[in-house]
Amino acid sequence: MSLSLRSILALAVASTFAATASSHAAPASYVLSGTMPGATGYAMMLVQKSGLTKSVALNSSGKFSFKNLNLSQLKGASLQLIDANGRYAGPVVLGTKGNFASISFSGKANNAAAFNLGRLTLNSGYASVKRNQLNKLVFIAPRIPAPGGKPAGAGQLGLVASSGPSSASLAARPSSFSTLSDTKDPGDDSDNDGVPSAFDADDDGDLILDGSDPDSAGSDTPYTGLFFDFRRTLNAHVRSGLSDEVIDAVIGGENVFALTFFISLPKQSSIDGGYVECDDSLTYCRRFNPVGFYGGVSESSDEFRNKPWSDLLTNSGYPRMEKLSLSGGTAIVASVQPRVGRSVFRPGDVYRLNLTTGSRVTSTRSLALAPYFVSVPALKEYDAGSGTVSVDYGAVDENGGSIPGLYGNPIVLSSAGLLTLTFWRPQRQALRSDETGYYDWGNLNYGVIIDNAQATCAGYYSGLPSDLVENPNALGQGGSPFANQGAKLSPLRDQQLDRTANAANTFTFTVDLKSCATRAGVSAGEYSISLRAAGEPVTGGESAAVQSIRVQIP
Repeated sequence: MSLSLRSILALAVASTFAATASSHAAPASYVLSGTMPGATGYAMMLVQKSGLTKSVALNSSGKFSFKNLNLSQLKGASLQLIDANGRYAGPVVLGTKGNFASISFSGKANNAAAFNLGRLTLNSGYASVKRNQLNKLVFIAPRIPAPGGKPAGAGQLGLVASSGPSSASLAARPSSFSTLSDTKDPGDDSDNDGVPSAFDADDDGDLILDGSDPDSAGSDTPYTGLFFDFRRTLNAHVRSGLSDEVIDAVIGGENVFALTFFISLPKQSSIDGGYVECDDSLTYCRRFNPVGFYGGVSESSDEFRNKPWSDLLTNSGYPRMEKLSLSGGTAIVASVQPRVGRSVFRPGDVYRLNLTTGSRVTSTRSLALAPYFVSVPALKEYDAGSGTVSVDYGAVDENGGSIPGLYGNPIVLSSAGLLTLTFWRPQRQALRSDETGYYDWGNLNYGVIIDNAQATCAGYYSGLPSDLVENPNALGQGGSPFANQGAKLSPLRDQQLDRTANAANTFTFTVDLKSCATRAGVSAGEYSISLRAAGEPVTGGESAAVQSIRVQIP
């Protein structure tokens, strides 16, 4: 992930280890090596259970070698592949038994100091050890379902039903960390599908993407945002629908799509900066000349606001993250617009987040880009008190035309202040090998927000369909409606799983905008409201897709 993910030094955890049962003293350090022909441009990651990583590039013969390892690092660790395009390419299977496989080392060894895995075979979505010395460095007993030797999650970004612990039994993940070894085992494969949590799009195997799964709330994964008004609305059921060309123009465009890395730190942390490291093929975040644009977040300084990421490099050429002082502590953050299409920006792209103290890297974590929104929720029809009106998207485009809901031509609410909306869910692209086209993203949280107040309308929804359930605890401290006091802006939760995009998959409900505005201290007038679909909160925010609508509130 040049000197990017393939050839740099990663953090090693200092520890001691017990002597083995051998009559000789255990070596001070170990070497783990092997050869994987036919993998030109690939990199190999050694991923510790804690999530800390070492990465090496395969040479022209496919050889790789990890040096200066100790048994504590190897216990529960696995080998993971990055392909020549900087994308996660699957696990290395260390051993099989029947229809089960193992990807993890046990951390036990005899007195040999070097372990050669021999020749590895590169397969579709994974690699396997053909000849090895794992009788000296043993692997954890095979327990991962792997018909034909292929782990169930391999080649699927981990989006498969679990055979491991149920999501209800998984320990809660912390919302912040000071060093990455404090995290809840992101290098572990908690759902037994062969893909460690750091690279798994569904790390508990319940078929709910982590971005919209309450069991993954509080994790340190990157999140994305997509924002449109009627003039540029993108949805599978609007105008000519979705296409690769249309979506690429959005993802690669200006000021509508952003990717945010956010790492929360305690107040006393010595960490003072960080940088993102990725493969040179990922042009938006590559070393020396990333094409991504640093938009920043609301707390960003002028140095880190609205400028090319190439203007914000470390002395070694890596795109920098900024340190922010927040009310609850500090954070290391980067919020960027990729400014590239999906041939470069794809779920599974691998990053290394390096946190620094001075010039020294103090924590390193590898993780993958999660699935992201390729469209926004889109209003199909509405009733502002004078009857149902269908939205005519064909009557407006970026160059002109006007329909109610845009600046200067708001949707005018009756004196009751009620607005009934019928809308389509936002979509994601196909992820698994058996998926094609676009999918209505399920299990999301929805809400209508008065933008300038950033206030929830929780408690003012009615006529909810059976598959849209309101959170009864959506207000913040002391019953506050404001997001900065803990209120949930998207209190309505979809109960349906992802489904193939279908125009019949709509929601209808009514929101009392007049009462919502009054509670938030907003006077009558013309305002922008957001029809918002959002995932679960992670450190710093959540993935969201928003359609902005202009309304006149009485």
